[in-house]
Amino acid sequence: MSQVELMLQEKIERMPDHPLRVVRPAAAAQPPADDPRVDLKELIAVMRRRRKVILWVAAVPVLLALVYSVLATPLYTASTQILIDPRDRRIVSNEVTPETLAADGGVAVVESQLLVITSDTVLRRTIVRERLDTDPEFGGAATGLAGLMRDALATVGVGGEGGDAELKALRQLKKRIGVKRSDKAFVAEVYVTSEGREKSVRIADAVAQAYLDDQTESRANAAGRASAALGGRLDALRTRVQEAEDRVVQYKEQHKLVAAGNVLVSDQQLSEMTVQLNAARGKTAEARSRYDQIVRARQSGVESGAIPEAVLSQTIGQLRTQYAEVARQRAELGALVGPRHPSITNLDAQIQGVQKLINEELARIATAARSDLERTQASEKALEADLETLKQRAVTTSQASVRLRELERDVEASRAIYQAFLARARETGEQQSIDNTNARVISKATPPRDKSWPPRLLLLAIALVGGLGIGTGAGLMREYFDEGVYSRRMLSGLTGLPVLAVTPALTRRLSRWAMLTGSVRGRMRLADEGDAQSQTELMIGAMRRMRDGLFDGGRPRRRSVLVTSATSGEGRTTVALNLALIAAADGWRVLLVDADAARATLSKTLDAADNAGLFDLIEGRATLASVLLNDTDTGLSFLPLGNATRAESRNANPQEIAAKLIGPDIDLVVIDGAPMLADDAMRPFAELADDIVFVVRAGGPKRDDIAAGIEALRQNAGKLRGTVLAGAPADA
Repeated sequence: MSQVELMLQEKIERMPDHPLRVVRPAAAAQPPADDPRVDLKELIAVMRRRRKVILWVAAVPVLLALVYSVLATPLYTASTQILIDPRDRRIVSNEVTPETLAADGGVAVVESQLLVITSDTVLRRTIVRERLDTDPEFGGAATGLAGLMRDALATVGVGGEGGDAELKALRQLKKRIGVKRSDKAFVAEVYVTSEGREKSVRIADAVAQAYLDDQTESRANAAGRASAALGGRLDALRTRVQEAEDRVVQYKEQHKLVAAGNVLVSDQQLSEMTVQLNAARGKTAEARSRYDQIVRARQSGVESGAIPEAVLSQTIGQLRTQYAEVARQRAELGALVGPRHPSITNLDAQIQGVQKLINEELARIATAARSDLERTQASEKALEADLETLKQRAVTTSQASVRLRELERDVEASRAIYQAFLARARETGEQQSIDNTNARVISKATPPRDKSWPPRLLLLAIALVGGLGIGTGAGLMREYFDEGVYSRRMLSGLTGLPVLAVTPALTRRLSRWAMLTGSVRGRMRLADEGDAQSQTELMIGAMRRMRDGLFDGGRPRRRSVLVTSATSGEGRTTVALNLALIAAADGWRVLLVDADAARATLSKTLDAADNAGLFDLIEGRATLASVLLNDTDTGLSFLPLGNATRAESRNANPQEIAAKLIGPDIDLVVIDGAPMLADDAMRPFAELADDIVFVVRAGGPKRDDIAAGIEALRQNAGKLRGTVLAGAPADA
């Protein structure tokens, strides 16, 4: 068997050995139901078809990332760590900023301090400390080529920033600084990015020191403000205390309320007067008792010397001594002489005299007791009168004391507040010079080893992934808007017809066919013999499956097949030629007819454009035997298009054409028809053909054109045996 011509470029899916003979008309075809599941094979096939778009789109960001990584100014990042303990050091008992925190308040305090580190106040301190406002990296005046470019851009209104140099430096520094807190720790890590290793270290340490200085100054300022506020309030409190004390003094003077030892004099006098009255009453009772006893003793005749006053009286004691001495002498003398003795009489007279003196002394004691009783009674009455007067005065004083105590409480409260404010003002004044901030740098910045920007590998990876994503999206969008057909499934769903064959694409170029000694011979220049062999096998397999599908694996008798398409350039001629060659190679008697009146593609391909042919046969100027070209290698007979002299030849009677073409010695007639949408002369051939095969080139005509081509065959829809997907990709 001679080499057959293969014109399409994709791998074939194997068709069933015995396809259905009964085919639904195209008009009655219904599209398959939508499958909600994603067809991964179809998706992969789409990506393979659009791989050039995907790769070209993906290459753009990768190239840009590579150029940027080469040309971009390298940046270095240095970091320093600050320990921020939310519990401040307790130096004095009354702190301006108390350390009492809730259970989870420490984290909130540290998170707030992270914002303080990146605040304008701290960053401005850093700018002043490191003179960043003069650094070209942070918006300062640039020199050389960079300065000239910046000035040129600013002249045309591009890249110029308003404001002073410090403000521009602040904006740049905010872009270059970052702060984060370590998990489950009160440690803040400050990151600073700069164009120089040492510069990033200096700025990071400067930010940490600026934060510590800001904390110290802010606490000192807070204490100063508190002290100033308390000091300003002290004058008002002092005035209030003085006014309250003046009101107390004036009230006391107005109501005669004199106090001694925090006790009113009237109350003290009343208390003392009560004590004196009780004492006077006791004395009166005692004097009355003594006087009554003396009176009873004298009235009862009791010996005068038996009463206590007599016993205690020295005069009576002396008289009693004298009385006893005289009585002793009389007793001694009475024992010696008689009672009438003058000495006895004299002694009796002395005894009576002493007795009289005693009685007189007792009378004086009784008189004195009575006088004492009267004196105590008078004193008691006087005290009672004075006490009554004091009681009346005490009632009035008690009523006035209610208001006095209220005024005194006001004085005490005002004095207590004043003293507390005075002590607190002095404490806060002293706290201005005490730093109780419990924050410190635990790790100073060190020069970074590697640059932090641009991360070349990461940047390229991101660009590649992003580019592939964008390219995939672009490929899918192109696939979505593409009206072509690329797979067996798409073609079957669009036409409702079985796909008889899927022919591959070729990587070789067809040479011109030459007519040598009355035979048809093809020659091809192959780029790769191995590749050509593989494509040859694929094409042969596809054509044989198509042949078996049309004729159920048997050998037809006087059967005609029309190969057509919707538009030109869809591989229709290649399919017709290879189908005829395959059938002829297997020993069939095959007639290949060129019926493309407009283009005569098959006749031109086989170098028979100038030969007599079909039209000459239809118009009767030649016989079939005289116009046939035979290939001695394969036994294939070829009928060129020929020359038409009458317009009605294009619309000849199908029965007449069939009678002239299909003879008893012909097994199969393969007709290479014209496109259905471009040539109306295909109607007779569609009517005379027993089977019609519709060829669609992968990615070729639009779906509307394919549907219109099927619709053009609606009168012969029952003859449509299936479709062929030509030039399909390997996974179609």
